[in-house]
Amino acid sequence: MFARRAARPVLQEVIVDLQNIIGYRIERSSRFRVAFVGQGPALDAFARIAAQDDFPRAFPRAKIVGWAPTPGSLPEKSSLSGPDILLRRPLFADVADLFSTYPGLHLVVDLTPDSRHMRSIRAHAPVTVSLCTAETLLRLCAAVEDGRLALSGGENLRKAQKLFALLVDQLDGDILILDHDGTILDINQHAAEDRGMSRSQIIGRHCADPDIPMHFCQGGAPECPFQSAKNSGRESVHTFSEVMPSGRMRYIQASCFPVLDALGASSQYLYIRRDVTERQHLEQRLQQTEKMAAIGELSTYMAHEIRNPLFSIGGFANALLRNPSLNDLAREKARIIYDESRRLDVILTNILNFARPTAQTMGEFDPEAVARQTIELMTIGSGERGIAVVLDIAPHLPKASGNAENLKQCLINLVKNALEAMPDGGTLTLRAARSDSYVRIDVEDTGRGIPVDLQDKIFSPFFTTKNKGSGLGLAMTRKVIEEMGGKVSFESAEGKGSRVSLFVPVALAVEKDADAPADTQSTPQ
Repeated sequence: MFARRAARPVLQEVIVDLQNIIGYRIERSSRFRVAFVGQGPALDAFARIAAQDDFPRAFPRAKIVGWAPTPGSLPEKSSLSGPDILLRRPLFADVADLFSTYPGLHLVVDLTPDSRHMRSIRAHAPVTVSLCTAETLLRLCAAVEDGRLALSGGENLRKAQKLFALLVDQLDGDILILDHDGTILDINQHAAEDRGMSRSQIIGRHCADPDIPMHFCQGGAPECPFQSAKNSGRESVHTFSEVMPSGRMRYIQASCFPVLDALGASSQYLYIRRDVTERQHLEQRLQQTEKMAAIGELSTYMAHEIRNPLFSIGGFANALLRNPSLNDLAREKARIIYDESRRLDVILTNILNFARPTAQTMGEFDPEAVARQTIELMTIGSGERGIAVVLDIAPHLPKASGNAENLKQCLINLVKNALEAMPDGGTLTLRAARSDSYVRIDVEDTGRGIPVDLQDKIFSPFFTTKNKGSGLGLAMTRKVIEEMGGKVSFESAEGKGSRVSLFVPVALAVEKDADAPADTQSTPQ
């Protein structure tokens, strides 16, 4: 036996022996018996802990077996004061009576503040009994209470963290924590999933890292919310657009907030990105609806206020023409009145038709395909006339929203005008690129150009610089594009050429409204 002990380190041998002793005692006794002697402040502290609902669960083996008074007297139990947890236990005559009744006690606590009875207790206690002073019990109670508070606070903190993480991850937006250099310290789950990446693949990168799909920031640009918040020390909000991999565009509202520490310095930044495409889409639809309502009101006003008296003028002029008493001079004047009233009626009809929205089915289409088809159709034989054709299409052009056939007809009209403006040859350029929330399509020529004093009239109905024509080509082009939600601009320099730019709205990444009416626009009555 000694040889085996010598083969193992002394400390390991002691640990094994302690484990055997403890295991033996626990095996022999399923309860850890505790008794108290005397009274003192420590008793109330222990009673508060023992009265907690979780005390039996935390100390399932502990059992208070009794209470012995201060050595030297045996008061009546009814005269004793103390918590119910002890008053409900047996009252022993003295310490000797306590130990004789429970020889297997594990712990005895001297509750007197000065522990003056510790020597007397030790004299009667078996060697296997542990003794504890009131001060030690108070410290133990404080430690247990601190532990309870720490566990409770830790549990509450874990619950709060779990709830906060759940809410943040469920938010329909990107939430990032950035350091002072723009490095991503943390990110919510939505932002990672929206880019097809895991959180670990994004955390640690810069917020403007171009390798992150739809990267979060503009990388030092003046409109970058992070840079603005960093430079100003205040909240910064910006709205910008980005093209998604599907070719559709969406609007993003980005906000960045400095996170201040206890000293008021900002070492971290909260960066939030929200998709506001739906809101922008609704605003555009509202603006278009208001515009079309105004046109409808104008059409009704013109039909009522102008056509009725015009009809009367034409009717009376026609009646005068049938009057045989008129001489030739008066009859000629009546014919002029009648003819002019007819001409005014035709003009008024054209104006009313122009004011009414064009019936067009709205949808998504590829503007590059429309531009190429127009060039292929309209520039056949242009080389024989000395006209060079340039087609410049920007890469990653987003889809457009509107009517592809109506846009094609507008481009045909513009290309036809450009070719007619270069009878002696020149260069026709059709250029397409993205411009903010639009697809911009330019039709440019190197022809005669338009004089400055006429440029503000080219979009007016019935105005033309040609010998033949109705003067409605450019006016109808602008009307059709504006009904798509776009706009038209014109630039020209006399002797150098002209450029007409069509701005067609991009296709937004929004779900179609199932409750909305059909996309075909109706003509107001």
